[in-house]
Amino acid sequence: MPATVELPAATPAEMGFSASILDERLGPLLGEHKTGAAALLVKGRLVWERYWDGHGPATKFDVYSMGKAYAAAAIGLLADDGLLSLDDPACKFLPEWKREGNREILIKHLLTMTSGLKLEYEKFTSEPDPTAATLAWPVEHRPGTVWSYEQATAHALCPIVVRVSGKQPIELLRERVLGPIGAGAVEWLRAANGDCKTWRSTLTSARDVCKFGWLLLKDGRWGERQLLSAEFCRKMRTRDPLFRNVVCDPRQQELKARNYGYLQFLNVDGMWPDADPRVFAPTGAYANLCLIDPVRETVLARLVTPADVADHKPYSNKLDSLSGGTNEIWKVLREAVVGEQ
Repeated sequence: MPATVELPAATPAEMGFSASILDERLGPLLGEHKTGAAALLVKGRLVWERYWDGHGPATKFDVYSMGKAYAAAAIGLLADDGLLSLDDPACKFLPEWKREGNREILIKHLLTMTSGLKLEYEKFTSEPDPTAATLAWPVEHRPGTVWSYEQATAHALCPIVVRVSGKQPIELLRERVLGPIGAGAVEWLRAANGDCKTWRSTLTSARDVCKFGWLLLKDGRWGERQLLSAEFCRKMRTRDPLFRNVVCDPRQQELKARNYGYLQFLNVDGMWPDADPRVFAPTGAYANLCLIDPVRETVLARLVTPADVADHKPYSNKLDSLSGGTNEIWKVLREAVVGEQ
């Protein structure tokens, strides 16, 4: 199976979009704020893309926490296969967590950032072995009661996938999802021991991000093949009922807590005022974005931080605000739809 499959193309006008708004407003908005690559898919067709600073369709970017959505998809495959349930205690697969506090964490808590694991970003991200750190990581809240965007929570999915499937998450996804959609060139940032850092980065191109986004938009279906169950994909973009009894950690933004699905952000409670409430988005630091609109059947990939650059601090940009900056992009994208100006 080829690592890359070209996307069918169409003009903006053919797909009901204004080329002038894309070129004269969206392009400059992205280009003036450190964007390296952008691609727009409409109804499965590539209608617009732009590259800056010498990047091109094959350039891979470190997309930071956008990778969390890929980790969720790997868990979805295992759930589809009946190898785990989202209501299983994580300690069923991580016996190191059969201790007070941790043993109450469910798989669902990991997907929704409600694990209760202690929020210490700098400490966790400096750990040379994130898996060992995760297995020893303490809780500070009762699982299922507090939303906190915490990194060990997402990384716990890596050892679960490895222990259940016998494969690293990227290997499982290449075999079952990324290969079939023509995105087999996607990689994952690895720890020194070879584990995928599921708390952060896949390394991917704008076109391949669009393919993954399109798969999620189409409820896991690619052509005639159901690669990931529609049930799991819908759960990914739905606010889980457990949030009825969840409060936001005071150190976190409540707006984010109110708009969270399975390791991706939603718009169910006004995260992005200028977008439809049904849109959703895997997102990462520096505003690496995969903006998915199931109503207009669009996927926009906006990538910033090149995978071959070690220091990404110079890529800090004005659009790196999940609510404000991302909403600016949604606004222009919506106005580019003919008839919605």
